[in-house]
Amino acid sequence: MTTRRRLLRWASWFALVNAALLALVGLRYLWYYAALGPSVAWIYALLAFVGQMSAFAFVPFLLLVPLIALIPWPRVVVPLGVVTGGVVLSLLVLDTLLFAENRYHIGVLTFTLLEPQTWAFLALYFLVGLAIEAMLAQWVWKKTEYPPKRRVGRYLALTIVGCFLASHLIHLWAEAHFYVPVTSFTRYLPLYAPLRDSRRLVKLGLVDRARAREESFAATMARRSGGELRYPQAPLRCEPRSPLLNVLLIVIDGMRADALTPVTAPRLAALAPSTVRFDRHWSGGNVSRPGMFSLFYGLPATYWKVFADVARPPVLMDLFRQYGYQFGIFASSPVYSPVVGLDRTALARIPNLRHETISPHPGSSGRDRTLTEEWLEWIDRRDQSRPFFGFLFYDAAVANEPPKDYPPTAPVPPRASIQGQLHARYLSAVHYVDSLVGRVLDDLERRKLLDRTVIVVTSDHGMEFDENGLGFDGHGTGFTASQLRPPMLILWPGRLPGRVDRRTSHFDVAPTLVAGLFGCTNPPSDYASGHDLFTDAQWDWLIVTDYTDYALIEPDRVTVVLQDAYEIRDRNYRLVPNPTLPRDGLRAALREMSRFYK
Repeated sequence: MTTRRRLLRWASWFALVNAALLALVGLRYLWYYAALGPSVAWIYALLAFVGQMSAFAFVPFLLLVPLIALIPWPRVVVPLGVVTGGVVLSLLVLDTLLFAENRYHIGVLTFTLLEPQTWAFLALYFLVGLAIEAMLAQWVWKKTEYPPKRRVGRYLALTIVGCFLASHLIHLWAEAHFYVPVTSFTRYLPLYAPLRDSRRLVKLGLVDRARAREESFAATMARRSGGELRYPQAPLRCEPRSPLLNVLLIVIDGMRADALTPVTAPRLAALAPSTVRFDRHWSGGNVSRPGMFSLFYGLPATYWKVFADVARPPVLMDLFRQYGYQFGIFASSPVYSPVVGLDRTALARIPNLRHETISPHPGSSGRDRTLTEEWLEWIDRRDQSRPFFGFLFYDAAVANEPPKDYPPTAPVPPRASIQGQLHARYLSAVHYVDSLVGRVLDDLERRKLLDRTVIVVTSDHGMEFDENGLGFDGHGTGFTASQLRPPMLILWPGRLPGRVDRRTSHFDVAPTLVAGLFGCTNPPSDYASGHDLFTDAQWDWLIVTDYTDYALIEPDRVTVVLQDAYEIRDRNYRLVPNPTLPRDGLRAALREMSRFYK
């Protein structure tokens, strides 16, 4: 046997032995997944676990193969394999400990936040791992001295490749069918990125998306809502004040705070002096799903998937149901839309939930008009002996769709840019939605319900039209103030109007309603990340998200955490050339994004 061939045999067997070692170390991941209960998804979990641990083990092998081809020297190749194997082993040990304590894995950001004592332990793990890898390398070197009589290694390698491919294909199928026991396992493995693009299966006709969604939703509703969550962290202690007040939540999708002017939104501007107006209010997201999640739950939307997997509504909606509120839910966009996902989160388990608005009028503005008319019909026939929770979710502003031939709210300057034209159209759409909200307010006043109804007017996020010249427009494109600053008006019977200039956020809305409506004495930290809006508390940092990334917002900077990198920007969202990482704030944010996991 040539030296090069023996080194290749040694490297492949060394990788297989390491796969078994890493699987032994990583058994803790399966232990925590086992807490979710027995399931047929365990077959997938084992396949994914074997495939991922083997992928880690073969990292040294992939590094060694080119070296063996160029320099087939055992004195170079074997020590390098031992070192790389020790690095992988020590990092996996650290990751299992980190996940056990904090429920997140090592990443680009978390690695930079390690404490000095953690680095010391990592060095110790590496030295121990180096010793183990050296012994394994020597043992494997002796075992591979002669050609094997049986080709067991090839079968083992094929088995590992089969596990890897099968797990990804199963996940692809599970995502297309919304099969939660499989998709929920992703969070338990480090650096695990299974196939997710199930749209191809739909295009090929292999999956009926609508039917799969309905079947999955039925299974989700039947599933116990505990799972991997510890929410709330303590039973709520509540003594509702009598009589119970009605609640009307009006959300104008995409309305930014500075659109609340007498010209653009005259009806809301006229209402504002009678309300408590929060002038420095922030959403928890720059797109609809995290914005709505932060509004209803008071939690970072990094939790969205785990709540959606078990259809766990927020404690606020639990209390509305517990105390006999009627639900008037009217949304322009379908509540089951993936960009909103309200049917599996905030509005889950509401009987006879109205999923979408069907309108004879065209576009988002037509649906907005229809939902307003249907709300007026609903409130007319409601049971007047019971309080109600109303939710009106308007869509024309974010869609830039005022009705055809709607009078422009602001003139478009000559030679205006495309963004300038879009902004003008956006203001007209806001003006139109404002007129619909005016009809709702007039109707409440006519029914003499204003003195018995808490009215909250806000948005899920803002909009941007490249005002700063940084190339950001629309929403979901950057964690800028324009995309994160919605209006916030609260009309609360018996509470004096005023303007609040301290920093507040959507995370504060749920604690405000839970305490103010139902007299719950729990600290908000039992179920939310925010505070009561009517206290003096303000945030020092805020977690905001889009669909994939998140950012730490501080008064003077924004730390954007991407999937494989991070960047720091100043308060004007310009890149900071030589930034200092806000370690304390990031550590606190990471704890907040994991403390509701079991």
